[in-house]
Amino acid sequence: MSYLVLARKWRPQSFDVMTGQEHIVRTLANAIAQGRVAHAYLFCGPRGVGKTTAARLLARALNCEQGPTSSPCGVCAACKEIAAGTSLDVAEIDGASNNGVEDVRQIRERVTYLPQRDRHKIYIIDEVHMLTTQAFNALLKTLEEPPAHVKFIFATTEPHKLPDTILSRCQRHNFRRIPAASMTKRLSEILHAEGATFSDRAIALVVRQSDGGMRDALSMLDMVLSACGKTPTDDEVAEALGAIDRNAAQNVCAALLRRDAASLLAQIDALHCRGVDFKRLIEELSLQFRHLLVARSVSDPTARKEALSELADSEREAIEAMSKEAEPAQLARLFDIIHGATWEIARAAQPRLAVEVALLKCIHLAPSQPIAAVIARVDELAQRLGSALPPDGAPRATRPFR
Repeated sequence: MSYLVLARKWRPQSFDVMTGQEHIVRTLANAIAQGRVAHAYLFCGPRGVGKTTAARLLARALNCEQGPTSSPCGVCAACKEIAAGTSLDVAEIDGASNNGVEDVRQIRERVTYLPQRDRHKIYIIDEVHMLTTQAFNALLKTLEEPPAHVKFIFATTEPHKLPDTILSRCQRHNFRRIPAASMTKRLSEILHAEGATFSDRAIALVVRQSDGGMRDALSMLDMVLSACGKTPTDDEVAEALGAIDRNAAQNVCAALLRRDAASLLAQIDALHCRGVDFKRLIEELSLQFRHLLVARSVSDPTARKEALSELADSEREAIEAMSKEAEPAQLARLFDIIHGATWEIARAAQPRLAVEVALLKCIHLAPSQPIAAVIARVDELAQRLGSALPPDGAPRATRPFR
């Protein structure tokens, strides 16, 4: 039997298992329960967050033998065929390769026929924004007043490319990036089921690299498991993903806060020998200083933990300890310099030199003081000057004119 990648093996088979899209699940479940299912849906959002999965689950919910229900049985013929992509009454169409007016005309001709077995005939069009203007125009009338047995579900990552005439005929649902905490929990469950052991730091690294997309995260897990086995170290995970080890970024940040130029240059040299992409390094340093500034600025422990939710517990503790070494104003200035250098480093002929000079600027940056301390210092100087002045009416000492 051929190997099934994790992204397909662990594709959600019910609405309850979908991660990070609770607002979508709740709306669809209420619509089914109340009999208010629209004739056309538009699922839009970033890649890999569950748009096509939600479309298939909605199709199963509408055509299940026990339905319409928000909890399809998964064992009837309709559920099995839809999950396998072999249902005759549920057509999944790739909008990128079937984007012409002739393809839409075929859909218009077929919608007039009743479903062969199921309750509804459902058309799922992925990447619908790839349809041509003529194809959209040909779809307008059918989309606005389809037969009662027909449902349309569109999925796209670029809803702004759809004509307003199409948007106004669909019920739109915006999928969001999956929160780091939710993704971490789900990945931990999958790794446990797969018999793999990843540290909290390794999982946090995968979550950060996935940028909120569950499919990307599972693809990365597949790659790490193939490269490093089921018990990889943090360094092995970072190397397999081509990512910057967060320990390395924290060490660079520590050198900047200590103003240790020798240690800083040694670490940059070591990262250069490892073949690190310096643009990614500067982006990681920007993120680290963001975390440091948040940890220094948010006093409530619960709120601080929520703001740093993408970090593992050990990473968060290290950030909180390091943040106490500098004032918030100083951290903000360091962030401005590092983040501002991202554009230049990405286009520099010698990225290493650009990184070294940018970080050395941070070391030579004059330390900032809290406003309260500056005001107190000014008041102290004013008092000293006031006590040094002669009383009113007293003759002032003058230098002889020469």
